[in-house]
Amino acid sequence: MWKRFKLTLKRVSTYEYKPRYSRLAGDIASFEPRLHKRIFDTGSAQKQWALKSLELLKQTKEFLDDYKIDEGWKSFHTAKRFEIYGMDKHERLALAKAIYKESDKLNDWRKASIVSMLGNKAGEVTDAPEPDVLILAAELKDEDYNNMYYMNRLSHNIFWLLSGLLFLNLCLIVLYFVICSGWYDIKFTKTDLNLTGHIIGVLLFGFLGALTSAILFTRNLSKSSRIKEITSSQVVVMSKIFIGVGFSIFIFLLLRSSVADEIKLFSFSISQPLDYFAIAFASGFTEKFAQKSMDLLIGKDKTEKSKTSESGII
Repeated sequence: MWKRFKLTLKRVSTYEYKPRYSRLAGDIASFEPRLHKRIFDTGSAQKQWALKSLELLKQTKEFLDDYKIDEGWKSFHTAKRFEIYGMDKHERLALAKAIYKESDKLNDWRKASIVSMLGNKAGEVTDAPEPDVLILAAELKDEDYNNMYYMNRLSHNIFWLLSGLLFLNLCLIVLYFVICSGWYDIKFTKTDLNLTGHIIGVLLFGFLGALTSAILFTRNLSKSSRIKEITSSQVVVMSKIFIGVGFSIFIFLLLRSSVADEIKLFSFSISQPLDYFAIAFASGFTEKFAQKSMDLLIGKDKTEKSKTSESGII
């Protein structure tokens, strides 16, 4: 019983049992004896590729001890690529075929590059490539996987930030309804909520819609071919949220103004605060309402002309 308790405590308090840590540690443990055997069998103890590979493997362990998993993987992959210099033609051919097959999982330009480097005109790998060519192909493959894991890390951090904001927003919405219903006995009809109450509710629900949209945006980042640091930065995500909240306020003020009767933004009538809150959520979630309202306010032809003139400015 005591041993089980100590093991459970160790699992919780150390990095050793975390999936990312244990995966890299396991790969190091399986690669290190293979590398030493290859160096011994080929008599390459003093060759540059062997020295560099051992040095990088040592660096990988240091990164692992500091729980720098991404840096550790990069060093580990580089150590494995240096091993290619110690392979014979048969091993290089087998590895080239494996990388060629695995290129189907990569993005288009990396796949095309690997195919052009390793394959012949018939699209097959028949000859063992030179070590430098095979190393370059392996590097393209490793970079793609490194980028995927790095993207997962960025998305994970932003997801937890957005989840915290979402939880806070939901708590504020509950508090808003408790205060309005419990303290002020507001029934959320057309006349019993003043302008300040409307604006607070619109802000909260617009923020809710913008947060929901940002979470979906973060989830779909892996499909983007843009630079990950740019598309997934907190500045970009938070700007989308604040823009969504701003649109919610804009749509609300537009609906409460005298212009609303003229432009007829919606085909249905709005009679209760909850209607405004639902529209605020949709306005925060998507920019279509804001674009539609601008088209109705100043005319679609004028907005398109404005966009054309702005795009022509250098």
